[in-house]
Amino acid sequence: MVKHYFDLFRISVLGGIAISIGGAVFLNTENVVAGSFLFSLGLITVCHFGFGLYTGRVQHLVEVSVKTAPNLVPVYLGNLAGTLLVGYLLMLCGKADAVARANAMVQYKLSLPMLDVLVLSIMCGILMYIAVTGFKKITDPVGKNLIVCLPVMVFINSGYEHSIADLFYISIAGAWNVDAVIFSVIAAVGNLIGGCLIPVVLLGITPAKP
Repeated sequence: MVKHYFDLFRISVLGGIAISIGGAVFLNTENVVAGSFLFSLGLITVCHFGFGLYTGRVQHLVEVSVKTAPNLVPVYLGNLAGTLLVGYLLMLCGKADAVARANAMVQYKLSLPMLDVLVLSIMCGILMYIAVTGFKKITDPVGKNLIVCLPVMVFINSGYEHSIADLFYISIAGAWNVDAVIFSVIAAVGNLIGGCLIPVVLLGITPAKP
């Protein structure tokens, strides 16, 4: 059991690094649409290589078993470790423009009311469910990658909150404090609710093809 959790932690560190790579290119891209498209490489990497990502595994609580809940702890902690590692390394590398953008972004995020953060995180969780589940179900290679890219672009351009990406932004900005911790917890809860929403509604239902 200990090995199982440690393995989850290890692959989730890689998941956090992958999302941080996406976050870094987003911060360094002037055009937000282009930046959101490039950000999707992070989630595509997670999906193709089977890395651990909190926002991609929360639906297991419904689709597999509630007993998988303990698995989310090493996954989240691994994501946190990966984002902290990349965030602080890039901050120390003198990426002044990226750090400044991250600072402005984080300060705005931390100024949001808690209810707003929760709702924005739920919306992002729904989109992450669509991306990850779509990747698993679609067999066409173009469709598999497109269904990952589009939800990422939508959540970024809609201003929704991805809890793991936010860990990276807070880290590269060097903005960790009590408010940032509270924000991160609310975002993680919102992503969990959003990620489980569709599978909960579909329990016992065989969706008809449109």
